[in-house]
Amino acid sequence: MPSEGGHATLRLRHLVRAADADLLDTFLVSAVATLLIIRIFLEATGYPQLGGNGLHIAHVLWGGLGMLVAIALLLLFLSSTTRLVAALVGGAGFGAFIDELGKFVTSDNDYFFKPTAALVYALFVLLFLATREVRRFRALSPEESLVNAVELAKKLAMGTLTADDRAHALELLARADPADPLGARLRESFLSADPAPVEFARLRWLSSAGSRRYAAVVSNRWFRRVIAAIFILAGVVFLLSTTATAALIAGAFLGFEEARAAFDEEAGGSTIASVIQAIAGLAAGALIVRGVFALRRSRIRAYRAFELAILVDLLLAQPFAFLDTGFGAAVDVFIDLALLATLRYMQAQERRLVVVGAAA
Repeated sequence: MPSEGGHATLRLRHLVRAADADLLDTFLVSAVATLLIIRIFLEATGYPQLGGNGLHIAHVLWGGLGMLVAIALLLLFLSSTTRLVAALVGGAGFGAFIDELGKFVTSDNDYFFKPTAALVYALFVLLFLATREVRRFRALSPEESLVNAVELAKKLAMGTLTADDRAHALELLARADPADPLGARLRESFLSADPAPVEFARLRWLSSAGSRRYAAVVSNRWFRRVIAAIFILAGVVFLLSTTATAALIAGAFLGFEEARAAFDEEAGGSTIASVIQAIAGLAAGALIVRGVFALRRSRIRAYRAFELAILVDLLLAQPFAFLDTGFGAAVDVFIDLALLATLRYMQAQERRLVVVGAAA
C-alpha cells in the first residue's frame, strides 16, 4: 500500500511545467490591452450604458464570456493555434473582468474608485512575477522534458511540425532519461520527419534581416555613444529627481516650513509612498550609472543593468504613480515597457553574436 509520501510524490508528478509557457505573457498582454482600450473608449464616449429600462449589461459579463470561451477551446481542441486563440480571448476576458474591480471592493459600487488602478497594476505585476518564478525556479526535470517532447509529437501527427519545432523536440529529448524507450522512439520519429512549410515566412525573414542589421549597427563606434547618451540623460533625470525629493524630506524633518509645505504638496499626504519612490529612483539611477560604465567592457552586462533599472521603476515607483494619478500613469509604463522590450532584444542579439563568434 503506497505511503502518504508516495501519494504526495504522485500528485506532484502530475504538475508538469510547459517548456514554452510564453502564452502566459500573451494572456497578460491581452488583458492589459483590453483594460486600457475599455477605459479609453469609455472616456471618449462619455461612459455609455449598454441596456435600458433599468437594465445594465456590465462588461464584467463580457469578460466572463471571454474566459468561458477560452476554457471551452482548451477543453475541446488540441492544437497550438487553439492555445494562442485561447490566450488572447481569455486575456481579453480577464481584462474586461478586472476593469470593474472598483465596483466590487467598494460598498457603493464605485467604478471610479481611485485606488483601482494601483490595485489592478499590482495584481498584474504579481501575476507576471509568480508565473515567471514557476517557469524559471529550476530547470525542467527529465520527466518534464519527455512530456514536453510528447506534446510536440502532436504536431508530428498533424503534419504541422516545423524545423524549429523538431530542433526543440530533439533538445528536450536530449535532457530526458536516455534509458526510457519512449524517448528513443520519439527521437527516431522526429529525425525521420519532414518539416512542414514555415508559416509567416515574411515575418521570419524580417526578423532575420533585423538580426543582420543589428550586427552591422553595433559594429559602429557611434552605437555605444548613442546608448550611453540616452541612459546618461535618464540617469541624470533620476538622480536630480531623487536629490530634490531627498532635500525636501530632509528639510521637512528639520522643521523648515517651506520645505514641509512643498513636500506635502509633492507627496500628496503619503510620506511612505514618497520615500519608497525616492529609494526606487536612487536605485534605478545607480543601476543606470553602473550600466554606463559597463558599456566599455560588456554590452550584455550594461544592458542587464539598464533592464534592472527599468524593472525597479516598474515594480517600485509606478504602483504609487497609479495610486496618485490613476490610469493616467499608464503612459510612463508603456515607455518603460518599450525600453524593456528593446533591451531584451538587444541582449538576445548580443548572446547570438557570442555564439556565432564562438562557432566561427
